[in-house]
Amino acid sequence: MPKTTKRKSTAPKSTSTASSNALPPTDRDIPSPFTKAPSDLESFLSNLPEDHIYLISLDKHDRAFKRRLFTVPLLLNIFLTILVIYRIKVALPTYLGIFLSVLGYETPQKVDVKNNAVQALVGIGAERTLMFLGDFILLRFVGMWPVDFFLGRGIFGKDGEASPVAWRRSVSFRDCEIIVRRSRRWDDSIFYKENLTGTGTINTVEEFLQQGKESKAFQERILPAVDWKWVTQKTGYQMLDKSWDLYFAGMIEAHALVDDGVNKLEDFQTSVLVNTERWGWLSWEVWKDHEKGNEMESPKKLQAIKDGLTGMGNENLFFRSIEIIQNETSRPGSFTAEKRQKAILKMKEEFDEQGVNFDDFWAKVGGIESMPGLEVST
Repeated sequence: MPKTTKRKSTAPKSTSTASSNALPPTDRDIPSPFTKAPSDLESFLSNLPEDHIYLISLDKHDRAFKRRLFTVPLLLNIFLTILVIYRIKVALPTYLGIFLSVLGYETPQKVDVKNNAVQALVGIGAERTLMFLGDFILLRFVGMWPVDFFLGRGIFGKDGEASPVAWRRSVSFRDCEIIVRRSRRWDDSIFYKENLTGTGTINTVEEFLQQGKESKAFQERILPAVDWKWVTQKTGYQMLDKSWDLYFAGMIEAHALVDDGVNKLEDFQTSVLVNTERWGWLSWEVWKDHEKGNEMESPKKLQAIKDGLTGMGNENLFFRSIEIIQNETSRPGSFTAEKRQKAILKMKEEFDEQGVNFDDFWAKVGGIESMPGLEVST
């Protein structure tokens, strides 16, 4: 299993006197909606750096779709790699000639200052400045994309991380995959603030948790990222945004624990994970809220679908769709992404036979994902 690097906290440690006078923290003190993290996740949490917020969820999209989606950045980074290698091959003799000319050797790149006009010298200087700048941008920014993609971010530093390619080589493509997202640098203001004494920083994540769901960061960054539609309609790579990054080492670790029998896939249902000095690892099990909400919404969704088809004079399509879903879900084994796709294709055939545009209808009622019973099992 991959090891992760933990950044050392600069928060000052409490003295033994203060610890002896303080009352031991209880679970009742934990701010809602968080609770103590499940003990089943202890092995997984022990390898996570503690100065980030984490989101875990299950990606149940079809493995063929995930493979196609991963092909796009793969081909892009292969192209960029070829581009960078070609540029190095073309530019290296020029840079070598310039370097040797500086040392006093005669090279084609050596500039005859005495016999060239000022305008010519300015032109040569401008040309080389643009070349230096362009190559710097190519190598420093564009060139680092393939490095991060194939080898991992920070590979040349002490905080090297697993890469997308390492993730896919380890996990491959599965019907149900564990997705681990990690907060980006916006979390610095949550975990650490300047100490009033001017010495170092103090950990303030507990202050953030006490604010609850009403805090700005919760409203703008956490709640949208764990929204039921966002989690169920997006595959892992589509969840990358300005607030959250995929934590590839965590995903490799999680799948390794499942493969070894330490955990089950169900242990990684949609949750928010955060570490505190007072209570240790805390978890908001968002999936429980999703289940409660779906239980209340399912009858409304079914009624909306039925009303829509009835209004078009195709009420029988509603009952036929229910029958198809029941037939597929009742087959031996779990209701996989392949079975789900098979059920959708059968439903589409029924719609086509009766002259109803399948895509247009489901777009009006909230998408095919709004049909209860089509949830892929873990």
